[in-house]
Amino acid sequence: MNIKLDYIVKQRDKVFIVLIALVFITFIFSYALNNISIYLFIPFFFLDTKEKIKLKLQELKKNKIVLLCVLFFLAQLVGVFYSDDSNLAIKRTLVMLPLLFLPAILSTEKLEKTMYNKLLRFLKYVIPLVFIYYLVVHYFIDGRVLSTFVHFTIKEKLKVSQFYLVFILIIPIIEVLRQLQKSQLIVKNSVVLIFTLGVVLLLGNKTSLVFLSLLCIGFVYNLWRTNKKMAVFSLIGLCILTTAVLQVPIIKNRVNVFLRTTDLSMETIVTKNSFTHTKNTAEHRVLIDYLAVKEIVNSLPFGVGTGDYQQALNKQYKAVNFKAALKGGGYNTHNQYLSEFLKTGVFGGVLFILLLLALWKTPKRRMGFYFLLFFSLGCLVESYLVRQHGVVILAFIIPFLIRNERE
Repeated sequence: MNIKLDYIVKQRDKVFIVLIALVFITFIFSYALNNISIYLFIPFFFLDTKEKIKLKLQELKKNKIVLLCVLFFLAQLVGVFYSDDSNLAIKRTLVMLPLLFLPAILSTEKLEKTMYNKLLRFLKYVIPLVFIYYLVVHYFIDGRVLSTFVHFTIKEKLKVSQFYLVFILIIPIIEVLRQLQKSQLIVKNSVVLIFTLGVVLLLGNKTSLVFLSLLCIGFVYNLWRTNKKMAVFSLIGLCILTTAVLQVPIIKNRVNVFLRTTDLSMETIVTKNSFTHTKNTAEHRVLIDYLAVKEIVNSLPFGVGTGDYQQALNKQYKAVNFKAALKGGGYNTHNQYLSEFLKTGVFGGVLFILLLLALWKTPKRRMGFYFLLFFSLGCLVESYLVRQHGVVILAFIIPFLIRNERE
């Protein structure tokens, strides 16, 4: 038994990188497989010597991020006890369960720099290849046009919202930009970059376009400090790309709807959406935020409960006859910050903010920085933690990148 344990201990780095790669790959394949790959980290943590396990447990006691993750999960658990819909409350809490162990395990394990770089190079090619497979099946086997890719392949088959997949696509984009900045594998990296950007544009998510803009601006800024001539060419290319993006039908249509129909008066927004089913999603989010804040104020200081926040929102939708939300079965808050204050009041809302602040205080480099930035900003317009994919981003991807990019 000791011989087997010694062998496993010696192979821990290899096992760890395989588990990491599994989580990233299954993220875009299957909810069930991704769930299994996540929970494999628990036995992996304990397949170690007693001395090392004790040292890891002692290290965890001093880790503020791990403590905040546990407290944040406990806030969800407490909210179960005063929820009318206990089944939904338990379901929502179980989705958050990885916050209890993933950040803790990742904080005690670290890849060697060479292994980490190999993982990024692997993901740089594998992630785009998976989407090539999806596109081939969608277009040649299912016989559908590309404009229906999001609806039929992403939402119907994979049952994933596209703004989750944008996060995984950012990995090859950032890695390619890093290598291009060093003039490495220019042709291969350019092909990967163009294809990956094309997939992001095909997903047609406005939040992802904001992410891409910030990423490109950051790339040009970093390039300016080392190669001003290349930075100018990159800026010109960025302007050309932006012009081309605005001609993509799905994006052009959404921009036109936003420019033509957006009002600044909340009274006008409420009235308009009470009489007709509007298509201005930006206005929808403003109205949802307005109604969510009203419900939060009414439910202070404890919130409505982990399982009742959607019912509370639906009540507000009915009060103003928000047609689009009522017809759509009831939109969630599309704002993770407001979601936490609505569910578990001051306790959960403040803990979520403190958790993000603690992550921001940790040393981080490019990949970890951008992921945390995108998640923090994205939480203003999306409710990421309503699905396991969002929890994986917060509990696994961000802590892993920050932990392994310090040096």
